Amino acid sequence: MESELVRRLAPRLGLAEPGVLRKAEEYLRLSKVKCTGLSAHSSETSSAVICLDLAAACMECPLDRAYLIKLSGLNKKMYQSCLKSFECLLGLNSNIGIRDLAVQFGCTEAVNMASKILQRILKLKVDKTKMITTSGVKKAIFDRLCKQLEKIGQQINRDSGDLASPALKKKKILIEPPAKELEVIETPHKPPKDESVAQDYEEWKRKILENAAKAQAATAE
Repeated sequence: MESELVRRLAPRLGLAEPGVLRKAEEYLRLSKVKCTGLSAHSSETSSAVICLDLAAACMECPLDRAYLIKLSGLNKKMYQSCLKSFECLLGLNSNIGIRDLAVQFGCTEAVNMASKILQRILKLKVDKTKMITTSGVKKAIFDRLCKQLEKIGQQINRDSGDLASPALKKKKILIEPPAKELEVIETPHKPPKDESVAQDYEEWKRKILENAAKAQAATAE
């Protein structure tokens, strides 16, 4: 039954390679055992189409995705959901890494941050005993080296934080001149109040004497 259904649908998808057909038949037989929980969402035809899709992907045979979904009798969202479920239940889910996904979605700059987040979520740990054995040094030396590297890592993080806002630091330096510079700035010289009064008196006395001399000269004439 599986063989008949697969071979009937394969030509409509442009598939004729014997290897692809055999693999699709194998997937369909396994799905009868491992994917029974999906029977409510998929028909025999849609299951056969999905198995042909998986087999073609495994053998790197291109397919018309739009016609593939149409032939399955499912909408696009439901087809993708069933396809992923078949992949997981049949053990075919590909080992796609963070970098592969970043390239696919055009966000390669997020790879390092995503890796750190994933490590925190998974709480990845390593067998320290095996690491010491592989390193070929004594445990005391290995522990000392780990502490040194940890300090270096912390210093790098601090340095990165210090360099995070160089523009703000530069701006602060330009706005706030050194204290010594402020000390040498001189205010305009203002004469003492008494000195100013004396100058006014001398000017007044000079004018009085000049006027008196002019008046005396006029009387003599």
